[in-house]
Amino acid sequence: MTTTVTIDSGSFIFHGYLKSEFKMAGTKLKVHHYYIRNSEVPFEEDMFNEFKGHRNLAVEELPPWTQETTKEKASRRAVSRALNAMLNTGKGGKVYLGIVDSGMVRGLQLTTYQKDHVIGSLDDLMSRYKPPVKKHRYRLKFVPVVDSKCSEEEIIKQCSYDASDYCDETERMKPHIFRSHRYCWCDKDGVAQFNCGVMTQDYVIEIEILPWNSKDPRNQDSGCGSLINLHPLHEDEEGSVYFRRQASLVKYSMSEICELTRQEARESLEEEVNRLKREIIAKEEPC
Repeated sequence: MTTTVTIDSGSFIFHGYLKSEFKMAGTKLKVHHYYIRNSEVPFEEDMFNEFKGHRNLAVEELPPWTQETTKEKASRRAVSRALNAMLNTGKGGKVYLGIVDSGMVRGLQLTTYQKDHVIGSLDDLMSRYKPPVKKHRYRLKFVPVVDSKCSEEEIIKQCSYDASDYCDETERMKPHIFRSHRYCWCDKDGVAQFNCGVMTQDYVIEIEILPWNSKDPRNQDSGCGSLINLHPLHEDEEGSVYFRRQASLVKYSMSEICELTRQEARESLEEEVNRLKREIIAKEEPC
């Protein structure tokens, strides 16, 4: 779906999600990135993008009724698998929680306490990988989801609303329950708010894995090899190692991992040798 909206003298194109600015009453108001409910995003699952309709990050968070039985296949997989694959591929990527496999935006209803839970759960998950994943290698963002029939004023209000202003800071200090499919206290609080008629904002949760940067000083003690500093390979919370291949995940055996590492090391060393050769030739050429 594509819609053109004109506000004052400015026109903006909506492609299911956008980042732009509105002008209202002569005042320039910045509207951050947001999604339109029940629209399709203008990209598909591929090497760098993965859609998930839920927010079960670790394998322990998956409800038992979604798991494989003797009669049925698992209906849900932990988000961790996709994150692990993007880390191990070394090229980065994004996982979108609240967007289903078809690319349709559904959104996830989250209170401030539940958003805190997601942040803590992701940090806990990354700390369980072997080796642990440093915080500068991933980012998390909560992007509002709005209805297509919302007015410009309503969109601005929803995108600028900060529910944390009305939260009890003492409540926010309560520890959350991670690594469990059971409801945390924040989820029970969210249900209570809904039953009391409190409307909660819907979000798409974007988890971004940054590409491996061998030049980043924060990565100097994390890579493989002192000369080429290849990206590290991480085991997930179950001890598995995944890689991203187009829009799918591939689980590698130890022998396959060794062969892949040798190949990447060989390619990186060849690039370094060629670079040094070019430097030598340049220095030997007469001025």
